[in-house]
Amino acid sequence: MQNEYEVISNLNKETKHVYEKRYKSDNFELIINEDDVILAKKNNNKNINLEHEKLISTVLVSMLKKYAGQGILYINLTKEFNSILEKIKDIRNVRPSDNTITWPLRQAITKAIVDKNR
Repeated sequence: MQNEYEVISNLNKETKHVYEKRYKSDNFELIINEDDVILAKKNNNKNINLEHEKLISTVLVSMLKKYAGQGILYINLTKEFNSILEKIKDIRNVRPSDNTITWPLRQAITKAIVDKNR
């Protein structure tokens, strides 16, 4: 069973509080809960490398901060996160700037911005 990943960024305090309640009631684990970003995970597959997951999360948050003026962004990253984790599972020294990590995340963020502006 694969994990489900969702990220919501550019939140104000009231909206963030609503999403925190929703994720807690739906049994999501909040991986990142910063001022304006929530990254939530569901299903908690024990076969994944948590260090890799943390690295991908850090890269994602740094990318999302560059899109602060785009309004609230909701992105379901289940497919991207799981494919990245699968590709890098046997690599010991993964760099945050590796295209295996950055490219799918950048594509998902760009797609969310385009879909939001339609």
